[in-house]
Amino acid sequence: MAELDSGVKKVLLVDRNAPVRSRGPELHFINDEDSATSSAKEVYFRWVARLVILCAIVSLSFFLSSSLVIFRLAPEIIIEPLLIIRQDESSRMVRYEPITKKMPSFRQFTEMFVKQYVILRNTVVNDAKEMKTRWGPGGILQYMSTPAIYMNFVGKNMNSIQRMYDNKYSSEVRIDEIGKESENSPAWSVKFTIFNLSQSRGSSGSLTLKTERYKASVTPKYFPQRRFIRARLINPMGFTVVKYNQSEIRD
Repeated sequence: MAELDSGVKKVLLVDRNAPVRSRGPELHFINDEDSATSSAKEVYFRWVARLVILCAIVSLSFFLSSSLVIFRLAPEIIIEPLLIIRQDESSRMVRYEPITKKMPSFRQFTEMFVKQYVILRNTVVNDAKEMKTRWGPGGILQYMSTPAIYMNFVGKNMNSIQRMYDNKYSSEVRIDEIGKESENSPAWSVKFTIFNLSQSRGSSGSLTLKTERYKASVTPKYFPQRRFIRARLINPMGFTVVKYNQSEIRD
């Protein structure tokens, strides 16, 4: 760098790419055009860097805001089942109701689940995997019963399941009569018939059909935390049996 008498400083420019001569490298001072070109490039790249930083900040802000919106809305994503009621034989839907305790068909809805519970509790198929899904721990019957009701049922029946398979035992249920015990009572009275099919004792292969009639008293309640909605609407409102009594009807 050289300082002239007028006080103006000039920067010495060395061209390193130029071939070296015997007298030494070619030297000259940076003039105003070189300074203007260098300054323009610095301004250009400075603004490009600022633009990239601004785009990165905007993208990050958009990502964070989208994530917050998704996390906020995630708990609101639930399945709202509908009860479809057809009052004629046409293929057109006549009426549909959101499944809530205030729906007009709530009584019929409860009656349907009481039937399902009684049938599930008394039906036996000769399939170990299916019976485990119905009666086993974590099965449908456990999910629709209180722990006390389920443990009482398990103590009476689970130990005899293997014997049922050995005897080729199976049973089907037919609901004969169902209704509330009284209008002010939450209990339901169900009369039903069980058709038992099993192998006769000492028989090599013949099966015997036996018919038995029973009466059950079922008291259900609805617990929202016990709702069971997956691929099928198995228990969309948390139907749970809190009291169950069953006795045979003898003629």
